[in-house]
Amino acid sequence: MILARLELTSGAFDSAETHLERARLLLDKAQFPDWVGQFERCRVELWLAQNKLRRAVAWSDGMLEDDASGRQPASAWTCLAIARVLIHKGDPDALTQAERFIHRLIRAAEERGQSGSAIEALAMRALIHEQRGDRTGMLTDLERALRVAEPECYVRIFVDLGPPMARLLQAAQGRGVMRDYVTHLLTAFGGDSGITAASDSLLVEPLSRREREVLRLIAAGLSNREIAESLFVSPETIKKHTGNIYGKLGVRGRIEAVTKAKAQSIID
Repeated sequence: MILARLELTSGAFDSAETHLERARLLLDKAQFPDWVGQFERCRVELWLAQNKLRRAVAWSDGMLEDDASGRQPASAWTCLAIARVLIHKGDPDALTQAERFIHRLIRAAEERGQSGSAIEALAMRALIHEQRGDRTGMLTDLERALRVAEPECYVRIFVDLGPPMARLLQAAQGRGVMRDYVTHLLTAFGGDSGITAASDSLLVEPLSRREREVLRLIAAGLSNREIAESLFVSPETIKKHTGNIYGKLGVRGRIEAVTKAKAQSIID
């Protein structure tokens, strides 16, 4: 499991998959229930890194069915994995479901003194606020997570959430929130933060992760329906994202949006 996580962190996805398969065989034979959640979490992160969203969604849908029938996920690791997939989907229903799991996690973590789970749950809820356009809620939860994390100098909890978290940290840095620690975290992202000076400085309000994703698919020539099918959301949700994109960029149509986004290095 540790080898798989190291390989995943370094971007060696094939090697990470090999180690995970070896771990799965051991789990099947030895029945270590305490490790199942950690295995599921690492596997979900690998699927998302490989852009295998269908696999991740199919797994989370099965877990959600179990939860609805009263068979709740056994561990915080599993709950975090489910929330991660739901946040990645990004549609309103998925975000509501993710928030429900995260609320449960925060309450349990605080009762048990599990600071790591609490930090990650708060960071994920900050991402949910950001996708909903709730900047105040995003900064509130992010600062709570940072204040719990700073004494032990947690790093990977934030870095593993990828470019969307990097953009949130940059927003916190701009507000002067725990500047030294936030700068340390942003440095840990290296060249993978997905942030450019142009995109941050030229827009009054930055695009969310989901809006950037939709904009890239618009640039690829996909229709709203095709984008909706690709991201497992409704066409109405894509229409709403498109309207937000046009408003933030100050444009009136697709071609103008793509042209301006490329000129400002918001998309390649």
